[in-house]
Amino acid sequence: MSLKNLVDNAVKEIGKTASTPLSEPETAAISKIIEKSMVEAVRQSTKSCTTAAVVCCGPEADLAHQITEEVKRAQHVLITNLMAMR
Repeated sequence: MSLKNLVDNAVKEIGKTASTPLSEPETAAISKIIEKSMVEAVRQSTKSCTTAAVVCCGPEADLAHQITEEVKRAQHVLITNLMAMR
């Protein structure tokens, strides 16, 4: 499932809980809030994974560095995809 679909589905679910239908500006604002939240979640998750890789691979610092770089690349791709949704 693409990130856009995830955001769209979340907005639809939020719309179902609203007492009145969401207007276009409200839908856009909610989408941006969800996008920002997803970006922040990715950043925090990446930081946590990176720290774990360094701790687990202490003596093998080169391996930890490689894992860290791969996680950062994946984070960059995900954030780029999120930004492209705007």
